[in-house]
Amino acid sequence: MKEKALVICPGRGTYNAAELGYLKTHHPGCGLIAKLDAVRRAAGQMPISELDGAAKFAASTHMTGDNASLLIYACAMADYAAIDRDRFDIVAVTGNSMGWY
Repeated sequence: MKEKALVICPGRGTYNAAELGYLKTHHPGCGLIAKLDAVRRAAGQMPISELDGAAKFAASTHMTGDNASLLIYACAMADYAAIDRDRFDIVAVTGNSMGWY
């Protein structure tokens, strides 16, 4: 029998130097990242995996709206997708604003 789970999303406020490499470290091979990379490539933008995998954090690149917003989204969605659905039955999701305004 699965455990019931309430997922509380505190909302990521930023993606900065301390988070550089988060996706590569915590979610290698995540299918969501591959899909986002494909969308970014098709739009002529740097893939999210390249932004996350950069050797050095650059505010002029990582903190622009089009890059920062997707990095924040990708980290949150990859965390959510990593929840073991065989173990947990997610019955509700809540959090602060979560970008819905």
